[in-house]
Amino acid sequence: MRRALAILLLTVVPAMAADRWMRLTTPEFDLYTTSGQKRAADTARLFEEVREFFLKASPLRSRGDAPLRIFLFDDAVEYRMFRPNGYAAAYYVATPASDYIVIGDRAQNNFGPAIHEYMHLIIRHSGLKLPTWLNEGWSDVFSTLRPMGKDAAVGDLLPDRMKTLMSEEWLDFNTLVSVDQKSPVFNEGARVGIFYAESWALAHMLFLSPEYKDNFGGFVTALSSGQNTAEAIQKAWGKTPDQVFKDLRGYFDRKRLTGVVFETRLAGSDEKFTTTPLADFDSRLALADLLVAISKRTEAESEYARLEAERPDRADLNQSIGNLALWKKDLQQARQYFAKAFDEGDADPRLCFDLAVLEREAKAPPAKVIPMLERALKSKPEFTEARVQLGLEQIDARDFSAAIETLMSIPKITQQEAPPVYCGLAYARTQTGDLEKAADAAKACQKWAKTEAEIARAQRVTKFVEARSKPSAAVQAGEKIQRVTGLARGVQCSPEGNRLQITVGNRMLAFDLPEMAAVEMPAVSATPLTIGCGQLPPVRIGVEFAPPRSAMETSVGTVRRLEY
Repeated sequence: MRRALAILLLTVVPAMAADRWMRLTTPEFDLYTTSGQKRAADTARLFEEVREFFLKASPLRSRGDAPLRIFLFDDAVEYRMFRPNGYAAAYYVATPASDYIVIGDRAQNNFGPAIHEYMHLIIRHSGLKLPTWLNEGWSDVFSTLRPMGKDAAVGDLLPDRMKTLMSEEWLDFNTLVSVDQKSPVFNEGARVGIFYAESWALAHMLFLSPEYKDNFGGFVTALSSGQNTAEAIQKAWGKTPDQVFKDLRGYFDRKRLTGVVFETRLAGSDEKFTTTPLADFDSRLALADLLVAISKRTEAESEYARLEAERPDRADLNQSIGNLALWKKDLQQARQYFAKAFDEGDADPRLCFDLAVLEREAKAPPAKVIPMLERALKSKPEFTEARVQLGLEQIDARDFSAAIETLMSIPKITQQEAPPVYCGLAYARTQTGDLEKAADAAKACQKWAKTEAEIARAQRVTKFVEARSKPSAAVQAGEKIQRVTGLARGVQCSPEGNRLQITVGNRMLAFDLPEMAAVEMPAVSATPLTIGCGQLPPVRIGVEFAPPRSAMETSVGTVRRLEY
């Protein structure tokens, strides 16, 4: 399925007038700029081609589709406020709500840094866990992406990296592979150049050279599974780090180096872009969101406050304020602002989902949560996480047929989603009397359960399915559940079966009571109630029951659920 990206391109210049902003729109992009229509259109076409390449030919497949915002700064003074350090020509940063690629003034005529940062986005959303050296080095390799007719080539040499390799002392293997984003080497200008140069060189050799490329995929898989670089090298190629480094020293002495051409059949774009003026409020809001992304949250809060004083009814502003509150773990404020945005008609799927989760945690009834998840799925039908939660909410609402339909509509269930989905299906199918499929779903839930909580849930559901399958508690397909509320009296136990007695007004009602594993008993009181033979305390109790199967039955029906 094609992944739609919302790309925000902001060109910032001092003393910018609001009427200079334009909004350029295509089916794939929203692009905001002050650079003029031609440059904006050229930039949009370039990013369309990059996006198309990664969709068609990248060795990685992105699982995420959070909106992407790209900021392009023409002015060094403006960019200084947003750059993470003194040397970054461009960078990638992510929040739970959006991905950002920020391009500084020094990279405005060189799209290599932008493609490098786009590769970071692809790696992040692929789910791979890579060490910093490979994340940076592999992204550098792809930064050379260039069209070759309808295809695309990757692997050109980077002159600045080559110059650094020839002029500076190399980092040793252990230092190179242990660098992370908190390391002094990564954050200090003196040695960061050789780190990037070595990372690019090593990634280039492992990914593209004839001696190494065939096992590169296994190397990446080993790294992502938790092995360190030395272990992954040994597993993929049967070599030591010293042997690989020796090969690397001689790699760039060759007269010919190997690149790769991807047969992408890039179509290009003949879109005619249309532009509309952009209000000053919108550009200020976008920049405030970027301040949040780069952890300048105090400055962002001040700007949000000024914007809220002007337009408190703006749904997108309320969503931004809610996002900041959520990341600060102020759940009450996040819920408040998300609810305002939702009530104002915001259909952003992430907002709707986050609000649903907050409401669920606040013990809101399913009737309030379900419309939020339904709106999220209307905006984004492929939003699997929202679909899972909707199915579980429908179960809580006792709408089992709808829950089964929702959970069965998930096209591909991941390992993480499998336990709640299959346990939910087992429970819902038991309630509808489809015990054979319920048992199959319970087995699947047990298979995929990994954590203690998942294993305990799978065991409870399996026990429930087995109990409901016995003759004394057998569920009839299509049975209509009824409910009464009264005072508990007691349980009469006999070899023929047990019966629960309650009083409703002046009447005493008796229900067939199967083994307690077949009876749902969610507590709504802090005082526990033990159901056993003999007299019960006169507590108020709700009984959900299946009516008798024939007129010859002497009980009111079979107990399915008790609430007290």
